[in-house]
This record gives sequence, C-alpha cells and structure tokens, in this order.
Amino acid sequence: MFRRLIFATALACLVPAVAADAHHTPGFDFQGSGWGHGVGMGQWGARGQALEDPAKAGEDIAAHYFPGSDPASLGDLSLPNDVLLRLDNPLWVNLASQVTLLEFTAVGGPLDLCLAGDGEGPCPKPQHPQSGERWEFRRMAAGRCGFFHGGELQGTAGDCRASISWPDAKGVRLRHGEDREKPCLARVREECEYRHGELKMRDDPVETGFHVVLAVGLEDYLRGVAELPDDWTEPGVNQAQAVTARSYAAFKFFLWETTARPADPDEDPGISDVRKDRCWCHLYDSWRDINYIGWTKEARSASRPWLDGVETTRDRVLTYFGDDWERVTKGGIVQTFFSASSGGITRSNVYGFRTVRDGNTSARQWPYLTRVADPWDLDPAVGNPHASWEERVSAADIARWLGWDEVTEAALVTRASVASPTKVRFGGVRNGQEASVTIAGDGLRTALGLKSSNITAIDGVAPADPTPSDADGEEEPPEPDAFEDDAGDFHEPSINQLAAMGVLDRTECGDRLICPGDPLLRWVMAVWMIRILDQMPASPGAETRFADVDPASWWTPYVERLAEIDVTKGCNTDPLEYCPDQPVTRAQMASFLVRALDLPPGSPAGFTDTAGNLHQPDIDALAAAEVTKGCATDPPGYCPERSVTRAEMATFLVRALDRIDSPPP
Repeated sequence: MFRRLIFATALACLVPAVAADAHHTPGFDFQGSGWGHGVGMGQWGARGQALEDPAKAGEDIAAHYFPGSDPASLGDLSLPNDVLLRLDNPLWVNLASQVTLLEFTAVGGPLDLCLAGDGEGPCPKPQHPQSGERWEFRRMAAGRCGFFHGGELQGTAGDCRASISWPDAKGVRLRHGEDREKPCLARVREECEYRHGELKMRDDPVETGFHVVLAVGLEDYLRGVAELPDDWTEPGVNQAQAVTARSYAAFKFFLWETTARPADPDEDPGISDVRKDRCWCHLYDSWRDINYIGWTKEARSASRPWLDGVETTRDRVLTYFGDDWERVTKGGIVQTFFSASSGGITRSNVYGFRTVRDGNTSARQWPYLTRVADPWDLDPAVGNPHASWEERVSAADIARWLGWDEVTEAALVTRASVASPTKVRFGGVRNGQEASVTIAGDGLRTALGLKSSNITAIDGVAPADPTPSDADGEEEPPEPDAFEDDAGDFHEPSINQLAAMGVLDRTECGDRLICPGDPLLRWVMAVWMIRILDQMPASPGAETRFADVDPASWWTPYVERLAEIDVTKGCNTDPLEYCPDQPVTRAQMASFLVRALDLPPGSPAGFTDTAGNLHQPDIDALAAAEVTKGCATDPPGYCPERSVTRAEMATFLVRALDRIDSPPP
C-alpha cells in the first residue's frame, strides 16, 4: 500500500496572505507546474533531453535524475541472491487480490492446470482447457477451490493453491465481470492477455478470497510495462524509462525476497508471511508500483519503440556506491522513481513523499533522491501540457485536512528551487484559537487535489526568489509544553511534537490534559494514524462499513479511511465491526503500523514472549525498523497482550517518522 508520512520542515519567513475570491465558494486559486510526485525522473523532461540530443544514451538521461548514480549491468553486481538472474520466472506480479472467481480462456492451444490437494496425482491435471474455451477458477469454501467449465467442477476440488501455464499455447486471457474486481490493469477492454510466465493462485489466509499473481522474468515483465505514450518514439526516452523501471523492479524484488526459496525454486518466492497476506508478490501491476498491462502493450502496433528500448538496455540498471550505499540500495541498485512532469525542478524523497510541517524533525535524505534542475520539462519545444496548471481549492477542504475550524488565508512562502522546496503558509482557527502553519511536501498535492506540489503562485501572488534562510536544515525552536499531565514523562517530547502537528486535536482527555497512561482506544488510534499518514478522511456524515460505528460521530471518517487503505480489517466479521471503544494491544499496534508504513520484514527480534503470537512477524518488523525496543530487557520482552498507552503510541509514531528510511513508491 502507498502511504504518505508527515515530516518536519524549517520555519520560513511569512508573507501576507491573499483573501479568497468573493465571487467563488471561499477558497484559493493555486497555480503551479508539473504532474505527479516529482521524485526522480520526469518523463517529459527525459523526452526533452532525447529530442535535444537524439544520440544521448537513455541510461545517461535517466542517471541525470539520480545524482551520484551510474549505469551498470545486473550481472556485474554483487546481488543479495542470484534468483532474479537464475530463474525463468522469478518476479511475482499481483494482478488481483481477495477475488473469489477468476475467468480465463486459452489462447492458441491447450492450458496446463495444477491444483494442490486434489488427489489427482502430480501436475498437470488431466483436464486441459482448449483454445477458446472459457473456464473458471472458483473459491468454493474456506481453503477449497476448483476449476470449472460450463458451470461444472472439472475433476476434484483441492486447496486454493493452483497454477495455470501454457507450454503448448500462446497464452491466456483473463476476464472480469461488472460486479467483480478486475484482475488486470488493461482498462480499455473486458479481457487482458498474458503470454509470458505463468499464473499462480494463492489463498489469502486472512481475507475471503485468493490472490492472482503472474510469475514472470524481469525482461519479459518490462515488455508489458505501459508508462509512456505510444507516440513517444524517441529512443532516448524509451531507453531511459526502461532503465528506470528495471531498476525499480529489481530493487523491489530484493526488498521483499528476504528468505531462501524452497527446494523447488519455481514454486514460491522467498517473501514474508505478511507480504503473502497482502499480495503474494514483489510488485503490484498498478500505480502502487508500475503500470503493467502484459501482452496488451506488446500487441499494439505502435509498441516497437518501447520494445526496442527494453531490448537495447537489457540487464542495465542504475547503481549508487557513494556514502551509506549499503543502506539506501539493494546490492548497489538504486530505488528509482518517476512521474509525468517535474515542473522544472524534481523533488527530494523528503518533500516528494512526505508532508513537512513547522516544528517537526526532518526525514532522512537519500543521497540520490535530491532535487535537480529539469529545464527540458518546461521547454516550449517539448510541448509539455503540464508545464502550467491552475486549480481552485475550497477553504473548507483545507480546514478538514488540517483538522482546523476554518482556514482564512493561504500564501506561498517559497517557490521550488534546487535549494528550497515549495512552502505554503495557512492561517485560520483551530480549537477556537488563532493558528498558522507552514507546510511543504506531498500533502500540498495529494490532500489538496493538485497536479503537483510545485506551486508557483496562490491567487496570482508569487513570492520573491528563495533566500538562503529558506534552505533545508534550519534549526527549529524547541516545542512548547502542550499538556500539564505529562510533565517529566519519558514520552513528553513525542506528545508535544504530535500536538504541534495537530495530530492530537479533539482526542485530548480534558483542558491541557492528554492522560498519557490511559489505554489507547481504537477510534483514537484511527484518528492519529490517518493524520500521521496524511490521508484525508471522508466528509463528516459519510457511510461506514462497520456495524458498530456511528456515522454521526466526528471520528467515523477516520475509521472508514483506515479501512479503505487496508490498515484495519475490523475486529469481527459477522457482522463486520471495528470495536471503536476497545483498547489497542501492543501486538495489534505492531500490525497496524507495519501495514500503514508498508515495512519490510525483519529478522527475529529475540523477544521471549512473542513466540506463536499471530502478530509476531509484524512485531519483528517493527523492531527491525527501530520503532520498538520492547517492554523489558531481562529477559527481553514485548508485552504483546498489554494495552498500548496513549503516551507510548505517541513515541511509536514519532520514531516511525524519524527512522523509516525507505521512501514509498
């Protein structure tokens, strides 16, 4: 899942705010440039480089956007393991999750089917779907699935662990129904087609349904990536995109492939149980990672420039071996990112993926994900349609995002440059008191619905060029003491930091009281986490899926949003309930944070009281990320069944903000 975290920025010199246009709903007109998060390669800028110098190598175009990186061949690197290069189909790409019915059709020959636990002997099964026949794979009951044709079960049912391959056919088509989640990204037709690799179906032990995954080779995967328009025929930009996408996929493969593969390496990837629960994959086929549409891309008549770009850069990735390279790469492979348009200046990982507010500590800067100039993005000769844009944002929406009573002013403090990010100051009323905050980063894009966070003016007013005082790294004043009942508490600095961010608003237990030792209730956790994740909740009064959550409660949209982004699955299923007034245990808290932050698995933390606990993998992941240190040292313990206190949760959240290094996609 894609999460955006709130981090800190330096205080900036403020400029007078601009009043809302009286002829509109109260709000502000934002002008800007670019489209997307802006971190790493800008696709329009890369095309501009290719147009300017047709002889320039695509890998050199890509390297410009990742300072300190150099192109290299995968085979020349000392990789964490050899699986990606040794196996035919090592990369697992999720096509659908929690589905109960998969419709498929053989293309150009018979398919081979395999189903575990069906009692029919070794694979393939004796049943072989013929070319043009429509078959189904159905979940019949918990842990029981079967292949169907013409409405009838073919052979016997077995475990929901199966595969579809096509050694004697061209491939397979998947179909979706109107009321069914679509099992592929090709949105323009009812069916999508795959001709490389093989399909794997794996049961989801937590949810009702199974995952559909394509096991495929790295180069074959790249052939089906659909990230550039078909009419971009310049070799340089196609090569640059291929190198960037290959680097991204290889990094993610080694990020999740953390354990040795089984004796039969073609069966299952070496991913954690947590990752299996989520997707059984290294990559999603969608915006969560890279848009992948399989044969639909390759079959297009205009796909040749892209396929040539993949082939001419075969095995090539971007690498970094500068300071701290072992922490910020996988075997030297850079974690690349790309978006449509940078607006002339790319964003760093700190400001491109996180919202940064006054009075908070800064995220750790990755050395090759820094801001770089991208003048080609704005070159009129390139024809970038995202070179400028204007969007109106209502004051009510901004107030809801900030958690304020109202927002009365918005002013651009600094414009983006290679020395400073875009910063916007908002003023208004919070909890009946005058308030102001300066914000930089991705929240300006995602929460406000803008094309990018590269804002050039608000209501037509732009600030002067950035001054040295606007540069990153400026010292912050100490946080004021927010509450009277946490004086001297170990967690007091964390509580004050979250209070300054507005995370704790309306969850206090009294006037200037936070009740640090009280158990954290599930509804309070939802409010804090959604604010930390910078995810705007639904409007008040919206419907909720949970039978025990009152739609009229002010915090209901936060609970619903937590479910929408797959952080919570509720506490009961029949009926579906959230248990808002129940305390959160330390074990549950670990799983909530691991899902929210998409943390990679960690080695066993050595806690003596977590063996056999359902949440142990998440507890180990949280410890590996240094978010938790346990509750005791002799012997080391985690106290998984004890309720997490409000003060402890504040520290967990602040540690997560300060110490999670891997930026999200």
